[in-house]
Amino acid sequence: MRFLSPLLVSGLLFGSLVSASAQDRDPLSKLPPPDSIKLSSVIEQVEGRPGFYGIESITFADGEYRIVYFMGDGAEVRINYDAKTGASRPPRRGLFGN
Repeated sequence: MRFLSPLLVSGLLFGSLVSASAQDRDPLSKLPPPDSIKLSSVIEQVEGRPGFYGIESITFADGEYRIVYFMGDGAEVRINYDAKTGASRPPRRGLFGN
């Protein structure tokens, strides 16, 4: 029974690695779904904010666009937009989304 436990654990780990690598092979799995709002409309919302200066980065993860931009006074702003609705919300982790 002592050898069964490490064997079982290694089998479970191998199975999860195979499953993760299968997801990595599908490049579309990391992109917004087809029924999400267009990124251009999200960018338009960001650029329309008072004091907007420029976008530093845009990423997509966990069903939301994550945008980092700067204000005219140099302040960095991090904001997330739901990919389905376009609703804005603050980052989920920490004060600055880290």
